[in-house]
Amino acid sequence: MEFLLAFALTGLVATGGWIAYAGVRGWSRFRDRRHEVRLARAQAAAEIRQAELRQAELANETYQDFVRRHPQR
Repeated sequence: MEFLLAFALTGLVATGGWIAYAGVRGWSRFRDRRHEVRLARAQAAAEIRQAELRQAELANETYQDFVRRHPQR
């Protein structure tokens, strides 16, 4: 029994660095991915706002053109 405990402890000590490295690397990737997703969402929202503004500008231009062509109305 002591042999198995010593074997397990030796294995844990030998691989402990790799386990910690994998944990830190996984956490880092998770944080980076979360940041990328936030940036992508913000970029998509900005593009939607730009499209809405362009649509409003086009509607205004159309209205102004109509007013210029039909001044009696």
